[in-house]
Amino acid sequence: MLFAIGALDTPAVFGAEMTRFELEEREQPVEDTTEVDWMNDTTGTDTVEYRAVDLIYDVEKETFNLNNSAQLKYRTATLDADTIWFDQKNSVLVAGGQPILRETKNPSLSGMRLKYNMNSRIGEIYYATTFQDNQQLNGMEVRRLPDQRIQIARGDFSTCNDSTHQHFYFYGRRMVVKPKETITARPVVLNIADVPVAVLPMIVAPLKSGRKSGLLSPKFGGDQVQGYYMRNIGFYYAPNDYWDATISGDIIEGEEARFEKSSLKGEVRYKKRDLLDGNLSYTAYLDEFDFGKSDYDIRYSHNQNLTPDAKHKLTGTGSFVSNTKVRRENALDAETILDQQANAWLTYSGKFGTNKSLTVKAGQNHNLQTGYMERQLPDVQFNMSGPLFSFETDEDETAVEDNSFRSYLQKLNYNFTNRFNYKMVTALDSVNDMDTTAKYVGYSGTYSLDYSGSLFNVINLTPRATWSGYWTGQSWINPDDSSKYWKRRTSLDPEHDTFGEFAYNHNYSLTADTKLYGIWVPEIGRFTGLRHILSPSISYTYAPEIDTVKYFAPHPDLGQSPYQKEQQTIGFSLGNDLDLKYLKVVGHKADTTKGDTAKAVEDQYGNRRLLTTRHSVSYNFAADSLNFSDINSSFGFQILPDYLFTITTRHSFYHKYSMEPTKVQVPELTYWGYELSRSFNWSGTLNAGLPSQMGKYEMRKWSLGLTYRYSFSSTRVGKDLFQDNVNHSTSITASFQPTINWEVSYSTQYDYNEGKFVTHRFTFNRALHCWQLDFTWTPTGPAAGWSFAIYVRDLPDIKLNAGSTESSK
Repeated sequence: MLFAIGALDTPAVFGAEMTRFELEEREQPVEDTTEVDWMNDTTGTDTVEYRAVDLIYDVEKETFNLNNSAQLKYRTATLDADTIWFDQKNSVLVAGGQPILRETKNPSLSGMRLKYNMNSRIGEIYYATTFQDNQQLNGMEVRRLPDQRIQIARGDFSTCNDSTHQHFYFYGRRMVVKPKETITARPVVLNIADVPVAVLPMIVAPLKSGRKSGLLSPKFGGDQVQGYYMRNIGFYYAPNDYWDATISGDIIEGEEARFEKSSLKGEVRYKKRDLLDGNLSYTAYLDEFDFGKSDYDIRYSHNQNLTPDAKHKLTGTGSFVSNTKVRRENALDAETILDQQANAWLTYSGKFGTNKSLTVKAGQNHNLQTGYMERQLPDVQFNMSGPLFSFETDEDETAVEDNSFRSYLQKLNYNFTNRFNYKMVTALDSVNDMDTTAKYVGYSGTYSLDYSGSLFNVINLTPRATWSGYWTGQSWINPDDSSKYWKRRTSLDPEHDTFGEFAYNHNYSLTADTKLYGIWVPEIGRFTGLRHILSPSISYTYAPEIDTVKYFAPHPDLGQSPYQKEQQTIGFSLGNDLDLKYLKVVGHKADTTKGDTAKAVEDQYGNRRLLTTRHSVSYNFAADSLNFSDINSSFGFQILPDYLFTITTRHSFYHKYSMEPTKVQVPELTYWGYELSRSFNWSGTLNAGLPSQMGKYEMRKWSLGLTYRYSFSSTRVGKDLFQDNVNHSTSITASFQPTINWEVSYSTQYDYNEGKFVTHRFTFNRALHCWQLDFTWTPTGPAAGWSFAIYVRDLPDIKLNAGSTESSK
């Protein structure tokens, strides 16, 4: 044995200096992988760097020992140990005395003894420990294979990063770890605080985030309502980045121990950027595992751009159910139980050019509580609007003069709307036990032409002509009877030469409006100005009398008017706006020397809408009686900077409940109402009263939200009698941290009409180092009950559930 390395023609170095020697050249195997093995990285030179306090080199055996604080660097790895022995001839490396292997591409390993064969690329570490992404692996024997996998014999796995004592771990006799991929172990014993609590035949845990196909982690538990259950039994499939699918089942014993609440669910999700995204799910509620008696709940969502410019789209969302009681009787969560609408729509929308649009809808509205169903298959709408004449001007052509004939033609505008609708309505008639399905089919088309002009450049003049045409596929059977006895029949039957009923009407109007401004600029303190805007408008409408098509049964959604009385109506409307302008900061002047002057002035001044009012009334000269319309008014007050409080009223010139209901009298109030809705949110921190390590007091987060809603309306139903309708409620949400690990939240709603709190929800969350505890209590409501869960924070599928839910029926 020699205490120097003179045979390599390099000086012996002890301590801090580094010594290099070249290994003999040998053929390196090629790996088809993106991972880089620490002992087979061909990107660098085949050089070993080492240091130690003592070094012994044997030239004949081609071995050397590094003793006392030894370190060896090879390619991308660094090995630290008390002793390192290297056999250069056989390419075997052995390290002892708590060796630690650090790499750039793989997690570090530490243990009692390490052995590595460079030729076979197989290494072993005894009593080893490794960390990766907050996950710890320990093993009696750890072997690294050429394909980067790690085999562990008699080891354990945990996501608890407590270095002194792990709160939980999985122990297995055989484990296989694929770095940054998965860990597979069998059999497995779950230990909590060194106490074995569960034995599993096998466990597969992911070591990286993202989508990956595989079995779902089942959940086990039980409560008084559901009985014992096994949930989330199934498989997740992710073939690529654009779609995935899940099929899972819940086996639930149920209250009657008949497994009447078991279910099977399948879901497909898909998404491609800038093209489409959506999902489709099917839930089958199995009664005693009998598919013949199962009920279903289908939900879907779809958004798709049919063209790259997104002018043509296909969108839809909704759900379908097998019967009206399926959610109320089978669902276990409050959100599903409360969702008693099975609405579904699919819509195509397209834009053509700059002024044409087409919309085609198909769908239904289904109220699961009342049984009312309305289907529209389809609803087609086409609209186009714009200037009636469009003139293109060449670059060298002189601009059109304001008084030329062409300039007047350019002010002519048109609007053309069309709508076709086929509708079926079914309402539950449990008393007479009869089919109440009603079918409606019809078309409405409206064409209007208007002119945008002005008088003296002050008064805006808008003459307009409107023509409407209607078609319906239904007719009245007995139109000569009283209207309450009318009955419909289908009159669309081409085989018998019946093609429905046709009607039309037209009217003409002229509207004049302007704005009058009044401004007062006193410059008193922060008060800098008051502006009053008066917006009067007057209109005249003429509609000739058109004889009724008495057999015409109008479509209820198309606004069809087969009969038109003569109309000569003059309408008046008046708007008032009173605005206050003020300085945001006393004495602050806008700095116009930098940047945008308009922006600087805007930042300097503030505006407040003090009052806004709107009034409208009309008079029909051609009417036989009741010539005046109601007077509709609204009054708005900006009581807060960003909130406008509005009161609406309606007055009538005719006192309906008096002895002379058709006589013009002093306007009488027939309706008034208002609505107040406001939300407030506060958040911050509070002093916990405990000093931290830095000598400062610990602060805890808190938040509080309050939403107040009050709506009131009063309608005259008698001479001196009004009927009031009030909706009044307050919602409160609050959360705070009593300690650094506890978080408590509470939500409630108080209904003033019922005089009680209609909902309560308490949630308690506790961080238990590597575990998380959640407890939720809902004292009242359709899904009243409680739920308790404790789970591993990094592996949420490993959890213990308990709870009781009272689902309403």
